[in-house]
Amino acid sequence: MATELTIHGTGSGTCSLTGKTGDGLTVSFKDGTVSEAFLSWKGFQQLLALKAGKTGKPPAVPAAQPANGAVVPAKT
Repeated sequence: MATELTIHGTGSGTCSLTGKTGDGLTVSFKDGTVSEAFLSWKGFQQLLALKAGKTGKPPAVPAAQPANGAVVPAKT
């Protein structure tokens, strides 16, 4: 499902999500969860990830494949 939003502007302010002051943007989401609220860039990214259902650990990086075809295990 697509996340639809309107960006009203960019600048500096206090993030509605994190409460921290910094650079970001003022947005409204079509689903009504956020209406003309200022979000820091980090807060905006976090909110988009939550809406996309991408929470938790990032995906594992696959093992490297050297030119000779040997498999090198990924570092954990």
